[in-house]
Amino acid sequence: MSLKMHGQDHSEGDKTPFAGGFIKTNTFYDLKRYEEKPLFSTFNAVAGIILDKNISGKIRGFSDMRFTYGAQFNEVINPLVIREAFIDYNISPALRLSAGQKIIKWGTADFTNLNSKINPVDYITRSPDREDADLGNIIASLTWRSGSFFDLEAVLIPFYRPSTLIIDPVPLPQGVEIEQLNSLMTREKHTGYGIRAKIHPKGIDMGLTWLDGYDPMPGIKLNSASIDMSGLIPSVSMKLKISPYKIRCVSADIETTAGAFGIRGEASWSNPYHVAGEAEYVPLEEVRWVAGSDYNPGDWKFNFEYSGKYIPGFRALSVQPLIGSEPDYEQLALLLQQPGFDLAEYLRLQTEAFNRLCNYQMHEVYHSLGLRIEREMVWGRFIPSMFAMYNLTSDDLLLIPEIRFKPSDGFTITAGAEIYSGRKGSLYRIINDFMESIYMGLKINF
Repeated sequence: MSLKMHGQDHSEGDKTPFAGGFIKTNTFYDLKRYEEKPLFSTFNAVAGIILDKNISGKIRGFSDMRFTYGAQFNEVINPLVIREAFIDYNISPALRLSAGQKIIKWGTADFTNLNSKINPVDYITRSPDREDADLGNIIASLTWRSGSFFDLEAVLIPFYRPSTLIIDPVPLPQGVEIEQLNSLMTREKHTGYGIRAKIHPKGIDMGLTWLDGYDPMPGIKLNSASIDMSGLIPSVSMKLKISPYKIRCVSADIETTAGAFGIRGEASWSNPYHVAGEAEYVPLEEVRWVAGSDYNPGDWKFNFEYSGKYIPGFRALSVQPLIGSEPDYEQLALLLQQPGFDLAEYLRLQTEAFNRLCNYQMHEVYHSLGLRIEREMVWGRFIPSMFAMYNLTSDDLLLIPEIRFKPSDGFTITAGAEIYSGRKGSLYRIINDFMESIYMGLKINF
């Protein structure tokens, strides 16, 4: 959350709510200057109210509500957002029931978290506060704590709330339409559940997670396609639809220390219920791993992370992705002349290829590196930092240089830039025209 609240202890029967919040503005200035695009990809003002009430140590109510006025990518931002609103009930000292809209983060990694598949993410959120991208989900959970050695948490996810795809601002090719999902899908078949066990031997935290449900990251499905041959150039019309898919995912994580270094690691196996290839919106089976470390000498903070991915059922693509490559009408005309050519299947394969591109499944193995360097200066009031994430396989690179300045307590000025680059046809090359920007944020906590 944007604001961590550390309030006073409430005595038994105390009904005084603990309230806090913030006011902030976010401005993102577009680095790629095109006439059809706004000069400012985001300009907004946000007022947030956070309520955290504890009654007799048995019941806790928490809410994070935000009112936003402004625009993002030429779209008016939803004015009122309830980011979190939930109730915790301590049935006993070892057993807690929780229900409502909540953000649950599992796992230990800094940059690439493999375990967090309960909450959706808004990948196009324009905010210097990176946690603003996390979206709450409607859940019910039961947590059992057996002393300080073992925890067990079970989560029911009754509805499906999708993540916002990072390609949402990208213009679609001519003749292509896309149908978005509702913000919350309540059909019975979209229910999922997750179980997480945590073990805390001396000096080590370990976790094991099982999820059976719908991945927050949806895919893109081909709904219909047609072709008009009346002109000199074939004209193709396509209707796409954002579609959820169900997965089984097992993962493990560990966190410990080695001298002055913090050590973290995660590993996961994810397998969709649908057979990949038969459903173009469903990704392939994946095995992923992450290893990271942090080191904080004096005023410096260093975070390093390596992540990898292996796709057991990998198969090479025979077509180019639907978005990210220039349409080859001459090749399409030649294909249409071939006896038995199936246009609908060809476009379905192109849609599958684009899903593979978005999910980084164009190659059998991937390797990525991440690094964050930060220093606190002037008694913690001036904090420059640099974040870099580089995919060694796809050549996608993200750089975020940033400076935070705190001229007084509760007031923060943030300035920085988001710089995306990649080879032709890569995901970051597709989105950099819209996502690359310099930004500034002003925030007052109260």
